[in-house]
Amino acid sequence: MGTAHVEVVTWSLEMTDPAALVPVPTPDDAPLLLPARHPAPELSRFFYTLVGAGWGWTDRLGWTPQQWTGWVDRPGHRLVTAWHEGVPAGYFELDADSDGGVPGSVEVAYFGLAPTAIGRGWGGWFLHTALTAAWALPGTRRVWLHTCSLDHPRALANYERSGLVRFAEARHTRPVPTG
Repeated sequence: MGTAHVEVVTWSLEMTDPAALVPVPTPDDAPLLLPARHPAPELSRFFYTLVGAGWGWTDRLGWTPQQWTGWVDRPGHRLVTAWHEGVPAGYFELDADSDGGVPGSVEVAYFGLAPTAIGRGWGGWFLHTALTAAWALPGTRRVWLHTCSLDHPRALANYERSGLVRFAEARHTRPVPTG
């Protein structure tokens, strides 16, 4: 296993009015959504690894148990997991403590489906669910997220189809594991 350096484009997207959220019907076979009622660092790490492994999510792999606990044990953190037929299907994490430079902002910090759940038609509905949950938090005036060229090829289009609008783009080189 080695490392390659690749150019990565990162897009930041936002929604400043909940009326911009495009409705999406609930799929007949939609996964069961379970919000974590208590801080669950192990669950957050599990889903981060499960969902992010194929997309180069590496920034948190070296975190200590204390760092994971610090991430989830904050008033503004929300973790919602998705399960289908007893199998993990995806998750999203909201961060109301990160104002993104704008007070009242909620970041969809992590969002994605497990590899076995991709291609089932759940992406738009699941994103709609995450955005709706972000808007439901008290004081929300803006919902935002970022994605990059390493993400699923349809991710950016899914975000824009939901009503999110690009507000920034950055390019940088980053190491990506190979093998």
